[in-house]
Amino acid sequence: MNRRHFTKQAALATGLLALPPLSYLNAKNTNSTLKTKTQPKLEPFKISLSQWAFESEIFGKGRENYRWFKKMLEQDPEAVLQGSMHTTDIVIKAQELGVHGVDLVTSMIYAYRDNPAWLRAFKQKANDHEVEFICLMADTATKIGASNSLARVKAVDDHKRWIEAALELGCHHVRVNPFGDGTYLEQMKRCAESLYVLSEFASNVGMQLTVENHGHPSSNAAWLNMLIEMTNHTNFGVFLDFGNFFMGGFNAKPRRWYDLKQGILDLSPMTVGVSAKTRQFLANGDEATIDYDWNMEQLKQQGFNGWVSAEYAGKDFTNTQGALLTINKLRQLQQKYS
Repeated sequence: MNRRHFTKQAALATGLLALPPLSYLNAKNTNSTLKTKTQPKLEPFKISLSQWAFESEIFGKGRENYRWFKKMLEQDPEAVLQGSMHTTDIVIKAQELGVHGVDLVTSMIYAYRDNPAWLRAFKQKANDHEVEFICLMADTATKIGASNSLARVKAVDDHKRWIEAALELGCHHVRVNPFGDGTYLEQMKRCAESLYVLSEFASNVGMQLTVENHGHPSSNAAWLNMLIEMTNHTNFGVFLDFGNFFMGGFNAKPRRWYDLKQGILDLSPMTVGVSAKTRQFLANGDEATIDYDWNMEQLKQQGFNGWVSAEYAGKDFTNTQGALLTINKLRQLQQKYS
């Protein structure tokens, strides 16, 4: 980071973070203060906090060796939780930041999927901190678009168990990754078949199913739009990530970006929830690379009034500072549309 960039970021941190409702950094947490300062009377949408935004504090060094991490998720999932923050303390963090929703990630609760007592205790902890769970992001080793039919059946069954876990937690929807192998068209067909089965299963138990633009073909918004049309189920929609539009796999080099605004236009009509990803901030508090005002205008035109999840993924601020800056921007948009 050059000196000019450091000076700008330092000014942003000391300036914006000192203003209400971001005075949390310089004040003790009091529930009454947070409630009166952070909750609009009329909410055009609601704000939640992404558990993934604190992955460095929850996993610690548990993800440094990704091959080992993936192996341990299946063999000893508690072993990857090596951070300073307990995975369930995300609800405490959300309350401290003045939001009342949390979006969970399966890799952070992998050991407890089939433990109803643990799941109910986590839900009670959330209730005790005036927080509810919104989305369960199902990041699993199984692929619903696998070319092997037995592998697809296993993947569907695997995701059904996560849907059941989400029910115990009181989540609103479960996000599935439409991953597979083969050509884009082959993956689309196989994913659509699996997603229809999962959408039907989720509907029967009172859960919504979503997919996210989350890498591989899914970050190509045109592909994801066609996948939703092909699946053709009323219980199926999009968990829209503002900052995840690119073509090719996660490790494709050079990265080829899908037009960000076209991606919003492609997916906003089907959007159920939003992942408000941020990486860099301007001095006025706007996200430097994503036009949040334009994005939200498109969503409002489509009648969106759901939950928007704050997910800071940058490096200039701590996880808490980045989350606060993201939440502050979202609150500005709440006020704009109230």
